[in-house]
Amino acid sequence: PAQVVSDARRLSDVEWFRDVYGDAVQTVRVVATEETRKRRNWVFVAGVDDAESECGLDQGVAFDWVITNDGDELSLREQLETLLRSLRGRL
Repeated sequence: PAQVVSDARRLSDVEWFRDVYGDAVQTVRVVATEETRKRRNWVFVAGVDDAESECGLDQGVAFDWVITNDGDELSLREQLETLLRSLRGRL
């Protein structure tokens, strides 16, 4: 079986899963440029968007997968299909 944790926010979260589940853990980061995020009506809020809970994984984590979500639906679909094929192969 596979389990998805959709919202790890701190390095300690990722470390805990890696310590407990070892090589079974696959980390995925979804990224979008600030420009894309602004087009989606995101507005930076000081004290919120710069808090550890929002940027605690910006450094110090080597993600297994980085998915780019900048509005190119075909590219996003291809990235997700590749990820899913890999995950299915690990089951």
